[in-house]
Amino acid sequence: MLRNLLLVTYRNLIKNISYTFINVVGLSLGLAAFIAISAYVQYEKSFDTMYPGADHLYRAESRFYKQGELTDAWATASNGYAKAMYDNIPGIASYARISWNGNERVVRYGDTKYREQKVCFADSNFLSFFKLPLLKGDENSALKEVNTVVISEAEAKKYFGDPQQAAGKRLELSSRFETYHCLVTGVFKELPANSTLQFNMLVSWATAPNWIKEFWYQHENYTFLKLKPGVDPSTVAQKFPALAERFKTAEPLKELSWGVELVALKNIHLNAAKPYEMEPKGNRQAVGFLSVMAYIILLIACINYINLATTKSVDRAREVGIRKVSGAHTSQLVFQFFLESFIVNIVSLTFSVLLVGAISLLLKNISGDTQTYSLLIDGELVVKVCVAFVASIILSGLYPAIILSKLKPVKVLKGRFALSKTGTWLRKGMVFFQFASSLLLLAGTVAVYRQVIYMNTEDTGINLKQTLVVKAPANTDNYIQKVNDFKNNALNITGVRQATVSGAVPGRQVGMGAACRRYGTPKLTERLYEMLRVDFDFMKLYKPQLIAGRAFDKGFTTDSTKVVLNQEAVKRFGFSSAQDAVGKKIWIESLDKEPNEVIGVVKDFHQQSLKESYAATVLFMDPKLTWVPLKYISFEIDQSKAKSTSRQLGDLWAQFFPESSFDQFFLDDFYARQYEQDVHFGQVFMLFSAIAVVIACLGLFGLTAYATARRKKEIGVRKVLGASAQSIVRLLAADLFKLVIAASLVAIPAAVLLVYQWLQGYAFKVQLTWWQFVLPILVLMLISFLATAYLTYKAALTNPVKMLRDE
Repeated sequence: MLRNLLLVTYRNLIKNISYTFINVVGLSLGLAAFIAISAYVQYEKSFDTMYPGADHLYRAESRFYKQGELTDAWATASNGYAKAMYDNIPGIASYARISWNGNERVVRYGDTKYREQKVCFADSNFLSFFKLPLLKGDENSALKEVNTVVISEAEAKKYFGDPQQAAGKRLELSSRFETYHCLVTGVFKELPANSTLQFNMLVSWATAPNWIKEFWYQHENYTFLKLKPGVDPSTVAQKFPALAERFKTAEPLKELSWGVELVALKNIHLNAAKPYEMEPKGNRQAVGFLSVMAYIILLIACINYINLATTKSVDRAREVGIRKVSGAHTSQLVFQFFLESFIVNIVSLTFSVLLVGAISLLLKNISGDTQTYSLLIDGELVVKVCVAFVASIILSGLYPAIILSKLKPVKVLKGRFALSKTGTWLRKGMVFFQFASSLLLLAGTVAVYRQVIYMNTEDTGINLKQTLVVKAPANTDNYIQKVNDFKNNALNITGVRQATVSGAVPGRQVGMGAACRRYGTPKLTERLYEMLRVDFDFMKLYKPQLIAGRAFDKGFTTDSTKVVLNQEAVKRFGFSSAQDAVGKKIWIESLDKEPNEVIGVVKDFHQQSLKESYAATVLFMDPKLTWVPLKYISFEIDQSKAKSTSRQLGDLWAQFFPESSFDQFFLDDFYARQYEQDVHFGQVFMLFSAIAVVIACLGLFGLTAYATARRKKEIGVRKVLGASAQSIVRLLAADLFKLVIAASLVAIPAAVLLVYQWLQGYAFKVQLTWWQFVLPILVLMLISFLATAYLTYKAALTNPVKMLRDE
């Protein structure tokens, strides 16, 4: 029996090879897209799940309130939070801290030196807290002693060649302010890419200066808490403000209420980015959209199969009738159609696995992510794909089986069988769903690309072009003098036009904040401001637009203690206008002297990407604010001489700072990196939207081919009666365009709502316009018409004699 069923199935599939091909290609694309998207989504959701006890791990993030209103929310905490919470708040089993203060350091071993980005102080229990696997060393003792460091396997290879030879060697670690000579006491395995925590070296907490170890006024670490089973994190957070009142004894921020929010470790990656996030964040909304897209694409592929199978049922009705007369049971017929569905799906799954490899390569090229494909062997994903595979078999086999198994042999064999009106409307409804889904995805693609283009082309309000930036040197004698001498000597290089030294450059958060208030106002008006340290040449090189007052001028000897504000800072200080702010004074935290006078106001500029709102920023040069470091030396250069200029700067650097590596980047490229995730999301969205449209059009092509064949005699009669080829094409295409219009009435309002919600994640965004939603309709109409034009036009040009000679 089974052999007979397999033979019949084979003959049916070969007999209708064009429809089999369409079904296999459509289902292969649908399954491949589903698998690839699911792998990507699962990868994004898998962040930090590898740590033992991850369900009980939380990050304590800082919150500041004024009169009950949230004023600032940071991802970081101060060094003092953890121990105070552990000692005074029940329910905390243990804690571990990792400090990002001065994490960029020049690391030397003999003549080998590199600038490392993620060299962090960590608690002595950090390795055991997260159960980080070590190649060398003991997790309980490796970070206990002063001047000890644990390094990654890659760093061990970089400096020592062999990770096994690293232990017992000493590394020199230098930042702007200090140099440590640390003994390597361990080597840890490379951190997985789906870990929020990414660092190269961990220096023992005991190595840090004593004054900073439990300091409450420098919020520059990640504090992780392990809660006891059954403890509610919100209960722990509620007890923190009262605890903070006992420790925040200094004047800065004293008027604010300090709080924390305990964020589950597994949620950190997909939560919205906050100030002082040290790692690239995912996008929960984007992951949600892609998850839905995966199921939509798979459903579109199944709909193709259902539609083609039901339309072909007219041709297979006599086969079913004869088999029923011959004694076939309904169960046998149902099994027959499920067997056909199974074979088509198993062939499609085989091809889809091959397609996934190609799609994964595209995703890697788009995102630079090397981990997504490896997750395809994950057990949970395999189960998910198996469920989808079975669902695809059921969806694509059940409806046709029900229809054909219920046929009455008498009517069928008399030629009275036709698809019911209900079946016709259901088939149109499924095509309607395909069109609506395709329109939704196309509208989303247009919206993503409009926003990406807007962010990349919108005026930032500050000069980014022809700017080469060099990272400031590590700790050295006569630091400020040497940096200024290097800058001044660099101006003698032919390709250098201007130069400036600053604490931050566009494309990166200023990162240094201070509590400030308008002079003469009560302390309760104190708020946090970004403190951007500059020199006299900063405004000449970066060219922020001056709207009131003047810029810093070397001709005024007292300008080193003056400040320039941006418009956002003017508003926050409570000045009525930019002109009103000029000549007024402000208090700055930690300065025990006369307040600083405002000499100018610049138009708000985008220090960071357009995702972020303008930050209230104070541009200053006051030498007493030594805790704000100078981190970058920027050069405006002649672009035509970029290579020679860069080489000469490197040679000059070696003369001034032989102990430091020479690290440079072009500012426009550096700034554009902020939008990489948005560009990647747009490309991924476009890729899978295109797959969805292709699948829908494949089904449409098959349906049109069949509908045209069924109406060939009608077409012949119309041609005999004088109908033109164009009128026949219009006739056959009319239903198609009606479905597109109907789908538009449903899909476009939904697209407007979804696009509007997505854009709320950007502080600066494009305005919704009518054409961005009309364009997908026109594109879908064009694609649909092209997909069916050949068949309809061919039918319209066929000689009517050939169509009618059988009558």
